[in-house]
Order: sequence, then structure tokens, then C-alpha cells
Amino acid sequence: MSVPPSAEASASEHVLNKSSAATPTLTPTVTPPSIAITAPKSMATGPHDASIILIPQPSDDADDPLNWSITKKIIIFACICFAGFAGQMSPNSNQLTFVLQIPNYVNRNQADMLNTVAAALAGWMLGPFILVPWAALVGRSSVIFWSLIGTMACQIWAAKMTGPNDFISFAVSRAFCGVFGVIPAILGTGYIMDMFFLHQRGKAFAIFEVLIIFAVVGGGTLGGFIAEYGPWTEVFWWTVGPIGAAALSVFVFVEDTTFNRGTNAVQRPPLPKAWVANRIATFFPGVKTQAGTHCKRTAVFRRFIVPLQITITPITLLVGTFVFVALGLPIMQASTLAIYLMPPISAGGYGFSALQLAFFTMTAWAGIISAQLYGYLSNDRIPLAVARRVSGIWRPEYRLANTLLPGILLPIGLAVYGVGLQLHLHYMVLALASFLIWFAALLALPVCYNYIIECFVQTPVEASVALNSYRIAFGLMSVFIITQWQSAVGVGWMWGMGALFVLLVDGLMVVVLLWGHEVRKYTNRISEKIAVTEDGQKIIEQPSAISSEDVERDI
Repeated sequence: MSVPPSAEASASEHVLNKSSAATPTLTPTVTPPSIAITAPKSMATGPHDASIILIPQPSDDADDPLNWSITKKIIIFACICFAGFAGQMSPNSNQLTFVLQIPNYVNRNQADMLNTVAAALAGWMLGPFILVPWAALVGRSSVIFWSLIGTMACQIWAAKMTGPNDFISFAVSRAFCGVFGVIPAILGTGYIMDMFFLHQRGKAFAIFEVLIIFAVVGGGTLGGFIAEYGPWTEVFWWTVGPIGAAALSVFVFVEDTTFNRGTNAVQRPPLPKAWVANRIATFFPGVKTQAGTHCKRTAVFRRFIVPLQITITPITLLVGTFVFVALGLPIMQASTLAIYLMPPISAGGYGFSALQLAFFTMTAWAGIISAQLYGYLSNDRIPLAVARRVSGIWRPEYRLANTLLPGILLPIGLAVYGVGLQLHLHYMVLALASFLIWFAALLALPVCYNYIIECFVQTPVEASVALNSYRIAFGLMSVFIITQWQSAVGVGWMWGMGALFVLLVDGLMVVVLLWGHEVRKYTNRISEKIAVTEDGQKIIEQPSAISSEDVERDI
């Protein structure tokens, strides 16, 4: 079924599609004969260029987020990005410095401290399934705000666990920090779908998802710099400032973007216009931001179920398997970096200090920033160029053309990394490999998230929850198996096998790229309510012929 996206998971299935120009791949939308079809709204890209038809079509309602000014959209988007960054960097803030904590606890070793990193990853994976559904009751803005408060409390909790017998409490704090810290990164996708048109989402996802992964690396890097000049507890204390600033920015600037585009949809009553009253309605606790008070309990229950449904759909299984490998291996590389670089040279390491390790991770920063620039320039441009060649008809699979380059670069980076560790080559070889790994991974991640969310446009947050579980699973699993894996095949072949795994899942992406529109049909067998896309809609309006009078006038 092809309908404009809505933030509500329970939105009506039968929606008038103003800009449809072809029969959608999934359950078709029927236009009532009594309704007149008006010309779709479009955006001109040049005097004689093809116009881009706006998908979804904005309504005439001033409360429709698509009608908000670009300034307002950017401010809200920037605050959500900041919240996602602050939340995501906190659970792994000791990722590079956990070795320094070993003497602090009785009878604990490196493996035990690595398990605290795994606890944070487990929280990342499970948190969205637990907390995201409550957005149906109190709204996304409220859930983001209070999750940031929870993240801050967990960071303070971890910093206070300095006693010799506080290891268990410290590990629990990391798990809860993961549960709370990941929430802004998941709910942020809903704001992108609510505020931006289809032809703008590629840029928005490139910025948002790259910042989220940048936080994964950046949190550990900054922690390494701080631990070099102070006690390990400051690795957690310093994050309180950014988290608090993020929570404050969300409270001050972020507005609820819930807007149901279904025909005859029940909209919520208008929120108060006065700033203080509006903030109270939005965040304390936020129930006024959601329409249909009589069915909120059903909506919450449905949002517990929908992520599980999306997780097992064939299209998510294919793309999720690619993400499981292609994003899991970089997470594994970041989580285990200290194991390879910090031991002394006599023990097979490189003798890096926490400061040197932090500087080394700047190679990943360079890869991430380069990926963000490349994605910003290409994630919308290339799919639209493909659409122009097929009469302007849109298919979500056009997004996946941007996964071809990372599919080549990522196995090269992993192979070089494995060879460098096996032969104990100069650390600059490892730095080059780290750059390639993160550049390639961050080219692919926003595209995969964008694609899967556009396969389930009425449930974008739930789709993000599903794909997040694939992204985290390999990194979490690797923490427990890396020692046995490396002992069985050697460090070189361990990463070499990772490169081969990427080549295998590249084949899955080729299948989705070529036949994804057919695979998506099987979503109906799980639930017709989630099988909603923008497939088959006309996005490029071909330019009209240029008359001689137009030429003379231009001259």
C-alpha cells in the first residue's frame, strides 16, 4: 500500500495519494471517484529542469510539520541530532579506558571490564524495545527528554562506583545507560520522516546516522584524552555537561511533530500557544501531544508488537543481515581496539597509552566525517538521478545504489587491518585500515536506515528499532566470542573472515537492489498495516518543451 507517511503506527490504511502516477507495488490505494484530483505540489530545481514532486503532499493545516519554515525544521533537527549524539556517546564513554579500572576492583581482569562494555551494548539493543512504545502515550519529545535525564543519572552512578566491591553495580549502571542513551537515536528518525520530504531525507539521514555513530567512536576518544590527565571517573563526569545541554535544548526548542495524514484521521486538540504551557503539555508527561485518548493503551501495545513484526519481514532480514555484518564488524573493531594497541610491544601490542589510543581513533573520525560529506552530496542526488531515467517514478530501491562503493571498500579495510595485526606492521597501516572501515561503514548505514524506514513509512520509529537490533547484535556477540575466535584461526584470519563475510552479504544487497520491490510484497503476509511505502509514486515531473518564444525571451 502506498500512502503518505505518518508518525502514528495505527494510522488509517486507505489514504488518498495526491501524487501517485503508477500502481504501487504493495496493496493499491483506491481513489474515491467523488474526489477531484488536483495537481500535485512540486518544487522547481531550475528554469528548465524537471520539477521534484513533493512526497508526501503537504496538507493545508498550519500544524502540519511539512509546512513549517525551514528554519524551524533545522532548529528542531539540530536539537534532536545533539540529543542523539549526547545519548549515544555516554554508554561507551569508557570504551578505551576500561583497562585503567582493573586495579580498582577486587579479583577483576580485562575480560570482566570488557563485559561492562558488552552490558552497554546489550542496553543499546534492548532499550528501544522497552521504552520506544511509550511514545504512543506521551509523545516522542517527552520520551527523548526523560531518557536523557536517565542517561545523566547513570553516568553519575558509574562515576560514584569507585569502591573495590562496586564492580557489579558499575556493570549494571552501564546496562541502564545503554537502555536510556540509545533512545534519542531511535526516535530521531520519526522527526526526519515527519518534517522532510522524500527528496530531502537522504541528506537528513546522512547527517543524523553519521552523528550517531560518530558518538560511538567520539565518546571513547574524548574519554581517552580525559583519562590521560585525570582519574578514570572523569571519563563519566565530563559527559554530564553535554547530556544536560542536550536535555535543555530539547526542552526549549523541540516541538511535537505528530500529524496523522490519513483521511478522516482524528487529530489531537491544538497544544497551548504560550511557551510555558506548551512545554508543560509536551513534557509533563506529554499525553496531550497524542490524539485518541481512548485507544492509547492499544497504541502502546501495538508499538511493542510492530518492531518484532518488522524485524522478521523478508526485506528487513536481507538488509538487516547486511547491517549485522557491515556495521557489527566496525563496532567490534572499536570495542576491542584497546586489547590490541595498549599491551606492551613485548606482549605483541603497540604500547599505546590512553592518550595515544585516543589520537589513533581520530582516523575513524576522519573516515566518519568524510562519509558524512559524501553522503550529504550523494544520498539524494544519485537516487533522484536514477528516477529521472525511468520516467520519474520512485522506488525505494534506488537508495541502495549508494551501497555499492562501501561494499567494495569495507572488505579491503578489514583485510588490511587483519594483515597489519597479524604481521605487527606499523600502526599507520592500522590507521589506514581504520579509516577505510569507518568510511565505508558510515556510507552504508544511513542508506540502509533510510531504505528500511521508507519500506515502512507509517512506522518509521519501529523500523529503526528493528534495524538497530541487527546493528548492535554482532558487536555485542563479538565481545563474548572474540577470544575463542582469535584463538581458533589467528588474529589475521579472524579479520580476514570478517572481510569475506562482508563480500557474502554484499550479494544480499545486490538481491535487494534488483528484486527488492518483489521481496517487499511478502511483508503483507506478516501484516498489511505495516506494508506501506511510497513505491510507484511520481517524484520527477519531466520539463516541458522549450518554445522558441522562451528562448528569445531568455536571450
